[in-house]
Amino acid sequence: MEKILALRGRVYPTDLNHMGGVFGGWIMGKMDKAASITVEGLVIGQAATVFVTDLHFKEPVKNGDIFTIYTTIDSIGRTSLRIHVDFHVRRRETNCECSVVDAIFTFVTVDEAHNKIPVLEVLRHDVEDEVRVMAQEGANNPRYVKK
Repeated sequence: MEKILALRGRVYPTDLNHMGGVFGGWIMGKMDKAASITVEGLVIGQAATVFVTDLHFKEPVKNGDIFTIYTTIDSIGRTSLRIHVDFHVRRRETNCECSVVDAIFTFVTVDEAHNKIPVLEVLRHDVEDEVRVMAQEGANNPRYVKK
């Protein structure tokens, strides 16, 4: 599955904690936003973040860093989508981009009353064939279907 550039921005002094690094919650918020943008490209309707797993903070994020968040579809279940989110930074000093945080965000597709609904019911018609196959396999399997 190809990675998607979902979000890009810059870290400012107001994003920092008392130790000079970026607040972890700020990073998670950006990652959730990037994952939700990816999910919005896959389904029509609502999907809600239900949990985050495998969250790894590998290096601190610093003032002035340019961040780029990439996403990939990890798996699709009957009512859920798992999105791998990879938070990269480009440091001012080195101009090198590296992965500093990654996690898996799980979303559930829901109706107007916030009840779970099958992903296939709201899957966009123009998604790639590989995504459609993952969704069809996920609909027939009570567990996640890995890519």
